[in-house]
Amino acid sequence: MDYVLGVDGGASSTLCAVATIDGAVLGIGRGGPSNHILAPGGRARAREAVATSLAAALRAARLGDVEFRAAQFGMTGINVNTDRSRAFEEVVREVLRARTIGVDNDARIALAGALAGGPGVAVIAGTGSVALGRDARGIDARAGGWGYLFGDDGSAFALGRAAVHAALRAVDGSGPATALTARIPAVGGMNLEAIPIAYYAGQLDRRRIAGLAPAVTAAAAAGDQVARGIVEHAAASLAALAVAVIRRLRWPDGATAVAPVGGVFDAGAIVLEPFRLALAAQVPGAAVVPPRYEPAAGALLLALQAADVTPTPERLALLAATWALRNAEERPS
Repeated sequence: MDYVLGVDGGASSTLCAVATIDGAVLGIGRGGPSNHILAPGGRARAREAVATSLAAALRAARLGDVEFRAAQFGMTGINVNTDRSRAFEEVVREVLRARTIGVDNDARIALAGALAGGPGVAVIAGTGSVALGRDARGIDARAGGWGYLFGDDGSAFALGRAAVHAALRAVDGSGPATALTARIPAVGGMNLEAIPIAYYAGQLDRRRIAGLAPAVTAAAAAGDQVARGIVEHAAASLAALAVAVIRRLRWPDGATAVAPVGGVFDAGAIVLEPFRLALAAQVPGAAVVPPRYEPAAGALLLALQAADVTPTPERLALLAATWALRNAEERPS
């Protein structure tokens, strides 16, 4: 039997999924972070993350060492045909055997999964943010994805940073009172005034600041006007990324599917509703649709395509059903 591998790798974890060419997901495994391949220790960290997650996926699939017909990697901070992608492929070839290996940005697999390989736009808002679209001609466009200093508008990090800023202004008396002054220490586990010093000293990283995002959306949902303003600004920023992509591509029938992907959107209506409104105000033909598959499943779809296997409706249905089953097995109640 032929197998394909799909991998979603980033700053917090790496997920491997093994499937047959019929689309049946056999096993899912997780490992540590695998980003920043060219940073000191990056190769060793990526090798360990891929090896660990792959071994876990193969155990779950009850498989030994196999040669994959195709393997597709979607990695944070890596674009196709760059020094980073080539370095990552070298590391991957030390860990697994595959006839074809593809290494691309994680936005690529998110788009493939969200729209099941069809045309449209995916807006990804996790620790960072980016929008990627592909039209019916197969032409791509991207907006955002420039990192936390020069971009990542609307991301979890942007929400956390804005919330800390607003809370500190409230403490100083230079800004309006907000429930964030109490919510941030409760979630962050440290004194509010200590956060900037700890961050500058390297004792807090971007993930810790991004981890404050749920506190911001919860405060907004509870009616805090400062938090609501932060969330609405983030939603409008994410909609602007989608608009920029839509306007650079062709949509003959005037309708564009836009799929919101990532943890920021997990907050639900408090983010999605202002996102929809901001998008509709600029592109009336855009329709916000729920993502069909997770990014790692999108990597499997791209691996199937690389293996010259057409993702038929039957394969897509089998992929969806077995993905849900394997996730339930990996995380028992």
